Amino acid sequence: MINKYLCSQNAVFVKDMVSGEILAKHNSDVPFPSASVIKLFILSYFADKEDIAIPVTRKDMVGTSIISELKLKQVSLKDALTFMISFSDNTATNLLINIAGMDEINRHIKEIGCKNTVLARKMMDFKAREEGRDNYTSLEDCYTVMEILSENAEAMEILSTQKCLERLGRYIYRNASLYTKPGDLGDVYNDVGIIITPDGSKMFAGVLTHGYDKSLAKRLCGKTGLVACKSETPVT
Repeated sequence: MINKYLCSQNAVFVKDMVSGEILAKHNSDVPFPSASVIKLFILSYFADKEDIAIPVTRKDMVGTSIISELKLKQVSLKDALTFMISFSDNTATNLLINIAGMDEINRHIKEIGCKNTVLARKMMDFKAREEGRDNYTSLEDCYTVMEILSENAEAMEILSTQKCLERLGRYIYRNASLYTKPGDLGDVYNDVGIIITPDGSKMFAGVLTHGYDKSLAKRLCGKTGLVACKSETPVT
């Protein structure tokens, strides 16, 4: 179903999180620019932290942000995590990075066993990207963090609020639950997460791309979702 799409510019990984069966694997250990998929690792760092109030200043506000649009002056930690995942809020993400510190989040990433993931810049820091400092991850690292998040009820609740469902869920019409985090930035188009399939299976599915045609990336994401559902046609 997906073989014709596979190339050096993309990675695909589909794995049954209960049985360990691998349904698809291509470049799964290769680092790709993460775009907003890096937010899964930030969620993992904060998932068990005590809720606190976070002050917000005008200087903190960046684009693609509910916090910026509403000009909020304070958010709770849980709300910041929810905004980061649900709306891919970049102000919330940067506030969370400020609280923890980039080095501490990277320490956590290594501590949970991830080898190809690094947080090297804040969101919307295009100068850092131009200078060669970017955020990277691999699908095997994404599997590792999703395994951890899947055991945390609050994290799964936050992931369930994610609004962008047309990637891995592109061809899945009903009877499946998605807990995913997409990401795109210029020549990057990604989606990673857990799909609870119509038969109750708990599947990890992920697609990372870099420099790959966006229309093909959308189809690859959708067909990878179908692979996770063990379906060759839209699930109804």
